[in-house]
Amino acid sequence: MKNFLKYLTLSFFILLVIAVYSGTYLDIPRDKLEAKYANGVSEFLDLKNGSRIHYRDEGDLYKPAIILLHGFNGSLFNFERMVPLLSKEFRLISIDLPGFGLTGAIPSMDYSTQSSILVINELTNHLGIEKFSIAGNSMGGGIAWRYALENPKKTQSLILLASSGIYSSEERLQIEESERESPLVWKLMRSNFVSYFLSLYTPKFFATQGLKTSVYDPNLATKEIANQFHELTLMQGSREAILSRFSKQNYNDEKPDILKKIQAPTLIIHGREDNIISFKSSINLDQYIQNSHLVIYPNIGHLPMYETPARVADDIKKFFQIED
Repeated sequence: MKNFLKYLTLSFFILLVIAVYSGTYLDIPRDKLEAKYANGVSEFLDLKNGSRIHYRDEGDLYKPAIILLHGFNGSLFNFERMVPLLSKEFRLISIDLPGFGLTGAIPSMDYSTQSSILVINELTNHLGIEKFSIAGNSMGGGIAWRYALENPKKTQSLILLASSGIYSSEERLQIEESERESPLVWKLMRSNFVSYFLSLYTPKFFATQGLKTSVYDPNLATKEIANQFHELTLMQGSREAILSRFSKQNYNDEKPDILKKIQAPTLIIHGREDNIISFKSSINLDQYIQNSHLVIYPNIGHLPMYETPARVADDIKKFFQIED
């Protein structure tokens, strides 16, 4: 019996070592990932603070401009399926926000919402765009509506795609009761010790599980997209940046009544099967934002612009009163 327990313990230890070893990845150099994922429309802008921002400027330069903001641990690649469907009617500027995608870590190590707002201002000034609409998914939606609050004269309209919101304590409890399982890695990030561990241990199944949790149709959680998520996370400095953004985002001082101050017409889209942010969050946004229109998609998860790009594009055109 003692020998059996000894071998069992040894086997468990060996399996643990193998699991840790197989999930431990070194950083991937920035230039290697840029060579792989930056295409002919990819551009980079050096900001005043030393940041190097990856963005794409597509569509018709003489049509209304829409800034596209991805969600947490996402990238501008999340909009790739939708952009071609709107390129005749709009100028579409998608951005890799600080800490994510091919922007990755920035010298200031500031991954706050205010840092993202500064990026939007500096990039639009560089492009000579004085007024524009902003479309944001998840975290990007939260940045979008906060930008609209701070810059009402620049914001033509808002498009919120499964956006993060703001709630009273009672509303928060109601929404949390309806939310299902978030990706495993997001839960682990809440621990300081585990966050440090994750800066070294980043197994590929975290990306796979996170993508599967984000979409309703499992066929959309492809190996290719999961590998892209994983590799971009491994870019030099990005893991620390992502963990920093997750641990520091805190909007407890905000009250939902501030949403009533948003002046821009707002289109709100959410998937009913969203496992990350309940669609009830968007119902809440619709109740507070004065000039808003809410659309709930059945059988869609957290990434509507990726899961059903044609429907999102059609609803955006209708919102702008553009006929095909």
